[in-house]
Order: sequence, then structure tokens, then C-alpha cells
Amino acid sequence: MFTSCGLMTCSTQIAFMKAFVAIVITSVLLTLASHGADRTQPLDQDTPLAEGIQKANEMFPDVQPLTEKEVIAAVQAIKLKYPDIQPDIYDTYMRVVKEKVLPKGMYFRRITSWNTDSGRFQVDWKDLCLEGRIATEDEKREALSKMPFKLNPNNDVRVGGFSYRIRARFVSVDATAKFEKGLAVNHLAGQ
Repeated sequence: MFTSCGLMTCSTQIAFMKAFVAIVITSVLLTLASHGADRTQPLDQDTPLAEGIQKANEMFPDVQPLTEKEVIAAVQAIKLKYPDIQPDIYDTYMRVVKEKVLPKGMYFRRITSWNTDSGRFQVDWKDLCLEGRIATEDEKREALSKMPFKLNPNNDVRVGGFSYRIRARFVSVDATAKFEKGLAVNHLAGQ
């Protein structure tokens, strides 16, 4: 029995479909990897600074990877940006400078997009964050009531954390795009 497949032979169409499916699967996997890589996991123990930076650079590949000197210099200047920083948070960040260690609970976060009334900016922002503690029920209720967006009330809410931008580069802008103000980060839980 002869089956017509149109302009292409059936074997060509099958090969085309296999290639198409492979491209779609690869695209999905690459998209998941890039969207899932918005922050490293908070450290469960003190970690040498070089090791923590290496892991962040592996997770957030960049033609200009983070260096120890850049992170130390940025953290050294934390009081210039936040002169009223809480002493315990300041002391924790100063361990990065003095001991060349990332203290327990720290993590790196990457932000790649910022939406404003002026357009959508492609950015290269890297933050060194300190995870807060899990909020009490009263703190959780108060924090959720102040959020401009709805979070799942069953998720843990953290308080007392801190986020400090150690790199801030603007890459490009689409001034024709109109968005609501805010950050376009893929991982907002725990922030």
C-alpha cells in the first residue's frame, strides 16, 4: 500500500518532526535552567568566599564573572548606601571583608529585567543577600497585609533579611514596552 505524505517523503517528514521535537525540548530545558537560576541556595554553614563566588559564577554565567575583589569592595562600601544598617547585619556582612567568608544564611541573587513606566530594562544586577528568619504568625499577617501583590499565605514568610546590590549594570532598554513598575525576577519566594 502506498501512502502519500505531500511534498516531502514520509521519512523526511518524520525526520523533520523529530528535529522539531528535539529543538522544542532543548528550548524548554534551557528556559527552565535560565529561569530557575535566579538565586543560589542560602548557605547552611559558613563557606569560603572564593568557593561561594565560584558557585555563583557557575550558576550565573557572565562574560565578566564576579571576583573576590569586586565582592569585598562592594561589601566594604555597604555603610555608604545604608548608613543606618542594623549592627548585627553590618557585622555579618563585614565577615565577608575581614574573614573572606560567606556567613551561614547568605546567598547570591541575580536580576535580569526591570520593568518601569520608561520601558523594560535588561539589567545585570547581582545582590548578596542574607536570609531572614521565619516570621511568627503575627509578623506573617502584618507582612502579608503590606505586600502590593498576593503571596500564598501557606508559604513561609521571612523577616529580618537583607539584600545588598554588589553589581548594577544596565544592558539595554525597550522604551516601547509599557509595564507596571516593579522587578521582573523569577524567584520571589523568601524575598
